[in-house]
Amino acid sequence: MVPTLYICRTSDGEGLPLPSYESKDHIALTLQAAISAPIRLKAGERAFVPIGFAIGIPNGYCGQIVSLPKLARREGIVVSDAPHILHPAERGPLFVLLRNTSTDDFVLHRGVVCAQLVIFPAVQVAWHEIERHVEAHKTSTDEILLDEAEEEENTDALGP
Repeated sequence: MVPTLYICRTSDGEGLPLPSYESKDHIALTLQAAISAPIRLKAGERAFVPIGFAIGIPNGYCGQIVSLPKLARREGIVVSDAPHILHPAERGPLFVLLRNTSTDDFVLHRGVVCAQLVIFPAVQVAWHEIERHVEAHKTSTDEILLDEAEEEENTDALGP
């Protein structure tokens, strides 16, 4: 089943296409700069860039905003807080915090793809604290938990 994300265009997103996949083989949605005027990013500078949309991520999923590899390799422009996690409870316009890691200035123009959004299934977990660390050579989490449970049972059987 394909999850449905609700999307609402903001005023700065007028005229821009919805985020989309580059092809049927891509899992990342492209995000475009929804800026009214070009932004010059000098070496080391950061800029808060609107994307032009607000989205609603369904429960059981999260979004991650990550750098666009081509832009990072060619120009040194990265998402500064990547991966930026979007939770289902978050609402409001999307922004990307871009940083210029190169030694050259970079000018960002309206409509330029500047980041990607990947949607993942996500769950909340419950903790079960154990008394000692179990070595990582076990083949599965189930095996580790079974060993730990057996140890607890054996300790209880011995009495105080």
